[in-house]
Amino acid sequence: MASLLETVRQAVHFDWDPIGISEHCPEPGEYDAYVPGLCELLHRQASEVELFRYLWIVETKSIGLQGNQERTTRFAHWLHGLDLDELT
Repeated sequence: MASLLETVRQAVHFDWDPIGISEHCPEPGEYDAYVPGLCELLHRQASEVELFRYLWIVETKSIGLQGNQERTTRFAHWLHGLDLDELT
C-alpha cells in the first residue's frame, strides 16, 4: 500500500505538473517542496477550495506561472477525494 506522501508526490508530478516537467523527467522530485504542505492540508481535512488555493499560490506565486485554473481545480478535486484511510 502506498503512503499518502508518495501518492501525492507521484500525482503532483504526473497529474498536476504545472511546468510540464514529467514529459522530460520521469522521476518525481521537481515539486517535492510542496508535497508536505499538501499532505498537511489533507490530514486536517482541508476543503477543496483550500487545496485549490494552496496549489494556485504555488503555481502562480512560487513558480511564477500564469496558472491553469481548470487543471488546478481538477487536481484539487482529485486530492479532496483521496481516501486517507486507504493510504499508510
